[in-house]
Amino acid sequence: MADQKRSEEETAAENVEPAGPPPEEDRPQKTGQKDPVRRWTLIVLMICAVLTVWYVIGDRLTPVTSQARVEAYVVPVAPEVSGTVSAVDVGNNQFVEAGERLLQIDVSRYALTRDSAEAELLATQQELDAAFAGLVSAEASLKSARADLEKDRKNFERLENIFEEDPGAVSKRRLDGAFASLESAKARVEAAEAELKKARLQLGPAPEENPRLLAARAALEQAAINLERTTIVAPDRGLVTDVRVDAGNFAQAGAPLMTFVAIHDVWIQADLTENNLGNLKSGDEAEFVLDVRPGRVFKGRVRSVGFGVSTGNDSLGTLPTIENQQNWLRDAQRFPVIIDLDEQVLEEGIGIRVGSQASVIVYTGAHPVMNTLGRLYIRLLSYFSYLY
Repeated sequence: MADQKRSEEETAAENVEPAGPPPEEDRPQKTGQKDPVRRWTLIVLMICAVLTVWYVIGDRLTPVTSQARVEAYVVPVAPEVSGTVSAVDVGNNQFVEAGERLLQIDVSRYALTRDSAEAELLATQQELDAAFAGLVSAEASLKSARADLEKDRKNFERLENIFEEDPGAVSKRRLDGAFASLESAKARVEAAEAELKKARLQLGPAPEENPRLLAARAALEQAAINLERTTIVAPDRGLVTDVRVDAGNFAQAGAPLMTFVAIHDVWIQADLTENNLGNLKSGDEAEFVLDVRPGRVFKGRVRSVGFGVSTGNDSLGTLPTIENQQNWLRDAQRFPVIIDLDEQVLEEGIGIRVGSQASVIVYTGAHPVMNTLGRLYIRLLSYFSYLY
């Protein structure tokens, strides 16, 4: 019985298959194999760190902004005299040269005013000539009156002395007549002096400083200026736009009729944040791209850096207004930086338009690495302009 049981156990042991290798998922992984997730995470973190360092350093050495626009002097063209427009010589968006006629106001009324002022000046001059002749006559009359006075005084004194020495030699009636002649001569002298004073007042301190003559000359000069102002010309080389007038319209003095854009001085105003200004100075090299000319990079120079900006509109006599901000980070304050365009840019006539948007980068010094990265970045932006 025991032998039979032992035999069954040996048979069962022979039928058991040997255990195979453990499943692959149960095998312990090799410690030398790299994790791809961890590798790409490190790569992304390194890229972010490099970009952060570039951003921080670039803000100081190669500041860049897309908050920039092309600016120029924009002058409203308004007549200085009123009148009917007789001719308009320009159209919208037309280039003009300095001194070129833009429009003409009817000259007839102003020509008549000038002619009248000329006649008034001539009449005033003639009156002053007559007054000068009167002055000469008054001086002669005074001289004659004084001579008669001296003669009558001597005659009266002589008769008075004779009468005192010998009353019978000269009658009292004759002495009284000599005295009356003396008083009459004094009156004539006083009248002549008054006439002379009047003549001098009419002429003024000097003939060329006579108030009436000066007023007449000023009226003629003003009339000539008004006549000249009927012709409105371009103040400089530039472009005329927004023309709102045609022949036959009445032009009111001071009311704009068109807009003149000067092209002799065109610049870019780039608004940079405060932390961009640390190394910025006049004369620094700059490059910019224009949305109107995508794919191209243009050169410029820093003309000036804004010294201040308005922070509020509080008037005198009021309490200050405090703005409460709930943000974790405050908004960056920007200052205007003026960029001069390179002369070649203006000469090429690249179609710059006032108000065009631009992106600007400024190179604050000799920083080869940062400057190279900045040049690559601004050129990349120039191609992005094709997309927006």
